[in-house]
Amino acid sequence: MNSYLLEMPTPLWTDLISDLRLRGGGIRESGAFLLGDANGLTRRVRMWVPYDALDPNALAKGYVCLSTAAFTKLWGKCSEFGMAVVGDIHTHPKGPRQSVSDKTNPMISQAGHVALIVPHYAQGNVMPSDVSVNVYLGGKQWSSFYGQDAQNRIQLL
Repeated sequence: MNSYLLEMPTPLWTDLISDLRLRGGGIRESGAFLLGDANGLTRRVRMWVPYDALDPNALAKGYVCLSTAAFTKLWGKCSEFGMAVVGDIHTHPKGPRQSVSDKTNPMISQAGHVALIVPHYAQGNVMPSDVSVNVYLGGKQWSSFYGQDAQNRIQLL
């Protein structure tokens, strides 16, 4: 199977994780779409757009729930910055495994979409090896990578 690689400047990773931690406050999930450029299997992350910036009620239920209007705003951001959605990221209260809801409701239901899950509401010093990298295959099927395999798919620059 082909392997997708996310490239991201280290300061962007650090700021992203800090933002997720702050938005979730250690008590609820938070998340963001990752915007950047795709070149074959490599996706360069250049910025993120928090879910609650697209939909103020996105985190109100304790888990991520986006309105249809949020996606209209997301595509507007992509157009404004000349970028594409190259992935998404969200936090979980415990480990980085996908929930049933995550598996059955991908944020972008297109084969090849990359979804990262950060454990423990992004508390502590989160490294790429702590998260899961989940690649959507289509038809509600995913390939998921953890530990060293996840780290191999997230390159901090």
